Formats: sequence, C-alpha cells, structure tokens
Amino acid sequence: MCMNKKEDHKGGIFHLLSTLNPGTDVEDVFINGREESVDSFATFNPFTGLAYFSKNNGEILVVDFRKIDAIEFN
Repeated sequence: MCMNKKEDHKGGIFHLLSTLNPGTDVEDVFINGREESVDSFATFNPFTGLAYFSKNNGEILVVDFRKIDAIEFN
C-alpha cells in the first residue's frame, strides 16, 4: 500500500475518521483523556483536521483529530 508521505505522520485516528460514513453510531469520544458522550459521527474535514460528532441533545461536538485519544463504537 502506497501512502502519501505528507499523511503518514497523521496517524490512525486521522485515517479512521477519513473512512467513517456520516451517521456511524459512536458511543463515546475520548478527548485528551476525557470521555465525551456522543450519538454519531457527522463528518471529518481532512484539510482542517476537525471532526464533527452529533450528540443526543442535538448539539454538535467539534474536535481537532489530534486531541482524540480513542473512539468507542456502539
């Protein structure tokens, strides 16, 4: 598998977010060691590095992918 060297340093979370489909069920996102409950994955912008998750109450959580430690799926 040939990867763009520019993206090699971005790591597993970057690549995972790049492959998720909008609406994918997500239980929790761990950000800098803190657990944040979410409902689903919304989108990921690989150019800005921002990941968007929707919460049960209709709020949107926006986080820089570099701060995500783990993602827990349903």
